[in-house]
Amino acid sequence: MCVILFLSIFMNGFEAAGYQTSLGSIGREYALNAAGMGVLASVQLIAGLIAPLAFGPLADRLGKKKLLAAFLAVETAASVGLVLCSGYRGFAAGIFLMGLCVSTVQFLSIAAIADLFPVTGSRKIGWITGFYSLGAVIAPLVCGYYLERGGSWKILFVFLAATAAIEMTAVLILDFSPREVRSSGEKQASEGTWILSGILLLCAVMFVYVGFENGFAFFIDPYLTEILQADHAYIALSLFWLAMIPSRILSGYFSHRNRQILTAASLGAAVLSLIIGTTADGTAAIVLCLPLGFFCGAVYPSVLTRSLDFAGGRTATATGMITAATGLGGASVTLLTGIVSQQFGLKRAMVSLAGFLVLDILLAVLLLFVHRSKSEKEPHRL
Repeated sequence: MCVILFLSIFMNGFEAAGYQTSLGSIGREYALNAAGMGVLASVQLIAGLIAPLAFGPLADRLGKKKLLAAFLAVETAASVGLVLCSGYRGFAAGIFLMGLCVSTVQFLSIAAIADLFPVTGSRKIGWITGFYSLGAVIAPLVCGYYLERGGSWKILFVFLAATAAIEMTAVLILDFSPREVRSSGEKQASEGTWILSGILLLCAVMFVYVGFENGFAFFIDPYLTEILQADHAYIALSLFWLAMIPSRILSGYFSHRNRQILTAASLGAAVLSLIIGTTADGTAAIVLCLPLGFFCGAVYPSVLTRSLDFAGGRTATATGMITAATGLGGASVTLLTGIVSQQFGLKRAMVSLAGFLVLDILLAVLLLFVHRSKSEKEPHRL
C-alpha cells in the first residue's frame, strides 16, 4: 500500500514538471502565443484550487480509498483524452480534469499515509514529499530527452495514463486498514479536536511558501542570465529541487521537532533568498540555490506533520485545505512577481520575494503560541 501511495506522489511531481517542460511543444502544436500558454498553465492551477476544498470533507465521510480510486480512473481517462484530442478547447478541458485529479490524488495520498501509519506516519510524510521532488527532478530530464529528439509531448500523457491505471487497480485491490497500532499510552491523531485556527495558520504558511517557491522557480533563470550574466544558469533550479529531497526526508525523521524546523526553515530561506536577490556574483547565486532548496524543502513536510495536531482525525479535510492554499499562493504570487518584474526589474522582484517570505517567519512563531494555548490552557477551540 505504501509503495502505491509513494508512486502516486512521485507521479504528481513528474506530471507537474513534465507538463511545464512540454508546454512549449504543446503551444507550437496549437499555434499559441505566450499568453495562450499562460492560460493553459493557469487552467490546471485553478482546478487544483477547487478539488481539495470540494472533495476533502467528502473523503473523510465516504472513505479515502473510494475517492482515490475514482480520481485515478478519471485521471486515466483524462490522460487518454489528451492524447487523442486534436483541438485547443479539448486540450484545455482535459488539462482541467488532470488538475482536479492530480490535486485530489495528492492530498488523499498524504492523508491516507497519516491514517495507515499512526505511529510512523510523520516520518513517511517526509519521504513521500521527497518523492514529489524526485519526480519533479526526473521529469524534465526524461521529457527533454525525447522532445529534443523529435518525440511528441503526448508521450507524457501516455505514460501518465498507464501509471494511473496501475495505481487505480492496486488501490481497489489493497486494504486501507491501519498498518500500525499505537500503544495505550500514546495519543491517536483521531482522538484530538479539530482546531481551525491552527489549520488556517498552516494554510497561510503554505500560501506564502509556495508563492515564493513558484515565483523563485519561474524567475531565477532569467534573473541569473539577464541580470547577473551567469553561465549555466539552468543548474540553479536543479540544485534547488535536488536539495529538497534529503531535506524533506530528514524533516520526516525529526518530525517531533516540526515546530522548530518550520521556524528555522522559514528564517534560513528568507535570509538566503535575500542574499541571492542582492548579490552581484552569478556563480555565488547559483551555489546558494543548493542551501536555499534545503531550507525550503523542510517547510512542506513540517506543515503536514503539524497539521496532524490540529486535524482531529479529519486528515483529508486538513490536507485538502492546505493543498488549496498552495495552489492559490503559487498562482497569485507568481502573477504579482511578474508585475513587479515588469515595473521595477528582475532584481527588485527577487528581493520582493525574499521580503514576502518573512511573513512565514511570523506565521511560524504564531503557530508556536497556538500550540501552547491549546495544549496548556485548553481554551475554546474554533
